[in-house]
Amino acid sequence: MHYSNEYLEEHIDQARLLFFNNLSHSGVPVHPLQFQRYIRNMGVDHDCHIIVYDKGEQIWSSYAFWIFKLFGHEKISLLNGGFPEWKRLQLAQAGPYPTALGSGPFLDYVGDFQARWTSDYISAFDDVLANFDHNNYDLVDAQSPEEFDGIVPGAIYGHIQGAINIPPEEVFDATNNTWLENSETAQIFVSNGLHEIRPVIVYCGTSLHASMLWFALHRLKYNATIYFGSWPEWIIRAPDNLKVIPKQNENLFLPTSKENLRYSTNSNETFVTQKMKKQQQ
Repeated sequence: MHYSNEYLEEHIDQARLLFFNNLSHSGVPVHPLQFQRYIRNMGVDHDCHIIVYDKGEQIWSSYAFWIFKLFGHEKISLLNGGFPEWKRLQLAQAGPYPTALGSGPFLDYVGDFQARWTSDYISAFDDVLANFDHNNYDLVDAQSPEEFDGIVPGAIYGHIQGAINIPPEEVFDATNNTWLENSETAQIFVSNGLHEIRPVIVYCGTSLHASMLWFALHRLKYNATIYFGSWPEWIIRAPDNLKVIPKQNENLFLPTSKENLRYSTNSNETFVTQKMKKQQQ
């Protein structure tokens, strides 16, 4: 297994390295059995409490959190502040916050993690299309304002007709690498016309930024799903009247999901640690 240099340099003690490419292919979740085999080989059992974190803006840990939920694992948390916050607490000597170097713990144990597809957390193209007839959901676009407005050069950007643009930076403080307080986040959602009693479908260009918005909605008990086909699928399959694209971009080459992923991301790992069940402690 290839280990990230950042993980080798330092990580939370006993954390396992979780690769994005083992969770998703070009924004599409892997098969449940593939995910199950991968997570079992990390020594994870069905009743483990999993904690995910990363070293950046928590885009990777948010996506991992959603993937675990999608595959039926409810006992999962996200470490607010990620590794930078862990290091800050360690340096402040506020308690035991151990870190480790190298390739991580040697695992000679295969877990009994069970993966099952949970449709409560995901939406498909047909779900979004049907919403134009039934209006059962609010539609939120997590792209940057420039992508939403279609003014980013080099690809066809734009948005789904009727979508509300809420980029992740509105609910996440990138300076401190922490999520806004629930009260602040709730006010942002309400000011954008969202309400807890109404379901929400979130999308972006790759499902990654959408996972951050989804996580913020999930914290506030919204009934939220991610449209995993995202803008790349919509721009190819949807009727023209349901796509908002600037006129000057309409004749550009249609990007694939893989190409959009390359434009939008610059890393491919998340770190995961777990609270094992008591008999294994």
